[in-house]
Amino acid sequence: MIRLRHETPREWVALVERELVAFLQDHAANEQRVSRAALTLAIQHPERETLVRELVDVSIEELEHFRQVLGLLEARGAGLGRDHPDPYMRTLMKQIATPDREEWLLRRLVLFAIVERRGYERFALLGEHLADAQLAAHYRELARSEARHQALYLRLARQYFDGARVEPLLDRYLDLEAEAMRAQPLAPALH
Repeated sequence: MIRLRHETPREWVALVERELVAFLQDHAANEQRVSRAALTLAIQHPERETLVRELVDVSIEELEHFRQVLGLLEARGAGLGRDHPDPYMRTLMKQIATPDREEWLLRRLVLFAIVERRGYERFALLGEHLADAQLAAHYRELARSEARHQALYLRLARQYFDGARVEPLLDRYLDLEAEAMRAQPLAPALH
């Protein structure tokens, strides 16, 4: 598993518990975004059959996560919130942008692996520390899914691109991601 270079402070879990509905609304928005991002990659690269097959499955799984989080919101008498831009992702996507189609694919695969690893870290924290046992179990299951997705994005990057390109990019993007996380105020949000 990828080793992140900035750890989420433990007080984040307490903040999520205090503002659970806001967190769940943000989580739902993120699930639909990652579903769409996986599907977009598949559609943009139809010639890469393994990528298409794998990322369509990821997109469907992420959409199912969206449905699950919507259920958690409804059980609490809440609904979806407004889908606000994610400054963490906006910062990262801006830093990796390139007009070269193949390079853009490589960069997104590597970045998405890191973002999924961040999701794993945060969901695992919730799974370990939430007082609500049922919700904690839900987040432990989601953490396992994030770990699988992290491995998949990295495997696809290594399958389609030379390791001499993937590994230095991974190293550089881990630094970028750590900087982006440190720049974010602690909030009841996934990122």
